[in-house]
Amino acid sequence: MRHRIIALAGAIVAGTALNAVAWASPAAAEVPGFEVRVSAPERFTAGRSAATVTAVVTSENRRCRKVRWVLLVRTPVGADQLRVTRVEDNGEFATDTSTEGDTTTITDEALDPGTLCRGRTVTGRWQIGFEGPDGGDVRFEARAFDAEQTLLTTAGATATVRGERGASPSAEPSEEAGEDAAEEEEAPAEETGPVIPADSDEPEAALVAEESTLLGPGLIVGGICVFLGVLLLVRLRARARTVRIEAETLPTGFYRMPPPR
Repeated sequence: MRHRIIALAGAIVAGTALNAVAWASPAAAEVPGFEVRVSAPERFTAGRSAATVTAVVTSENRRCRKVRWVLLVRTPVGADQLRVTRVEDNGEFATDTSTEGDTTTITDEALDPGTLCRGRTVTGRWQIGFEGPDGGDVRFEARAFDAEQTLLTTAGATATVRGERGASPSAEPSEEAGEDAAEEEEAPAEETGPVIPADSDEPEAALVAEESTLLGPGLIVGGICVFLGVLLLVRLRARARTVRIEAETLPTGFYRMPPPR
């Protein structure tokens, strides 16, 4: 009896070790007709709210399959700073997490609720956040397995983690101030009228405004008067000259010779 118990325990341990090796081993072969697309934000900032990494698998095979998701996160950021939550429509989805070196593996405990068939997709979503001072590059690799632990397809996406050490508290206000200054420079200047000193009396300001308003018409009327005066003077001089010439002209006449005596 003891030997049977020992053998059963050994088989369970060996099976568990084999499964762990299968999930964490590099993707060696994929089944033709399956494809997965992974989308992730370009940048994560430590201490901020989690962002979503999504994997969508499609099939061209007639046979429908159930899918189990495995997500590998490779990053120099410490595993204690990584926060991963597998989510489905009805909330959080149970997973197993293991870390080896700079790789953290998140494996679904159960098969995905969806069914992968031709013309249908199965989607895996993970809420991922980082906490702590470290930063660096991160790569997400999503692997889709079937119920028999056969790797169907795999794909990945890369991003950058901005740690708290690289994030200066004054950086964001400075950027906002620079944007405000740029908007002020681009804004057109408002047109303003003549500025009246604050200490000037209101009647004097009104008088200056009235004089400025009447200056133009006054100059026009004055110019017309000067022109008419000059024209009248020229006509008077011409008339006087005509009279003088007539006065200076000698009278002419014809005289009859007296008759002979």
